[in-house]
Amino acid sequence: MIRGASASGAAAGTRTANHRHAYASGAGRLAQLHRQHSRSSAGARRPSATVFASAAAQQQELDRAPRREGKRISSVEVPAFIMRDDMMDQLYRWALVNAGESAVRNFGLPMDVSPRYRAAGGTGDTDMTGSLWGFEVEVLRDGQRVAELGINFDDDCAVRSEWLGQDAEGFPVAEGRQEQVSGKNLEVWYLDSAKLTDEDLRASIRSFCAGLVSAVNRFYSFGSVFAEDSS
Repeated sequence: MIRGASASGAAAGTRTANHRHAYASGAGRLAQLHRQHSRSSAGARRPSATVFASAAAQQQELDRAPRREGKRISSVEVPAFIMRDDMMDQLYRWALVNAGESAVRNFGLPMDVSPRYRAAGGTGDTDMTGSLWGFEVEVLRDGQRVAELGINFDDDCAVRSEWLGQDAEGFPVAEGRQEQVSGKNLEVWYLDSAKLTDEDLRASIRSFCAGLVSAVNRFYSFGSVFAEDSS
């Protein structure tokens, strides 16, 4: 899942290993997901209200919380046929439940989760303006913010093909008509300039990132971040 990105310690290694596991089923699983997406796209469930915001509300959100400079922890390429709005909506709801409501129990420190929306003018998928494009997680201690993470799609474009075939070795091959899809990579950012020297804080962030990786893998494997692996 990690592709050419900077990484930080054990969290990055875990993220890489989990990503490889998510794709271990190879072309057959990718082709199956693509067929399911193709069959359901015409009558697909519309994303929840958290995904789409009005242009005015979205712009207000961007004005209130402008993107700060930070350090990219990882950059993960997402298959082009994955519906970005559905994926981010599910990850955001996972974060609200696991970090917004139960962060102390799950990750050791309180956390607060807030959404980020896609601004107008991005390349690819012009109808994605106003979509939920990511979220930010504030890590708190004694009611004060001590660190902040950003989880979002980037501004690069992937190429989505009309369908996926298989080559002679069984690997997926793009076939048919192609189109650009915005949000090529799913990124995790550390949004503070201060170095992470507090071990409890580092452990909390690593635990959150490991939980996020597991949620992404469940989305790829079962179509839901809340699915249980019964194997």
